[in-house]
Amino acid sequence: MSELVEIRAIVRREMLDRVVHGLKETGLPRLSVGCVRAIGAGVDPVLASISCEAGSEVIDKAMIQFLCANERSAMFVELIQRTAHTGRRGDGIVWVHPVGDVINIRSGERGLEALA
Repeated sequence: MSELVEIRAIVRREMLDRVVHGLKETGLPRLSVGCVRAIGAGVDPVLASISCEAGSEVIDKAMIQFLCANERSAMFVELIQRTAHTGRRGDGIVWVHPVGDVINIRSGERGLEALA
């Protein structure tokens, strides 16, 4: 198993603050957040709107992504699931990818040291 993993999560925008603060409280050194548009089963029909571009129901969501040590990934996934949960359709999804290597551009450090 890879020493490093990338965790990505798509969550409701109104839950983003809770998720990010929870992750920061664990000491996670860095993460990225962006806006995405969900189409399909991840769309809460109560909040959906019809997109002229997509020709379908869509909802704006947030994507969180970060790298971490594999042994901490289960804890991060559980934290995201717990803090993003509302119990309604379209709460989101989390997935984990193995990472072959990571290099800090400034220092040249590799692996877990590059994340510090």
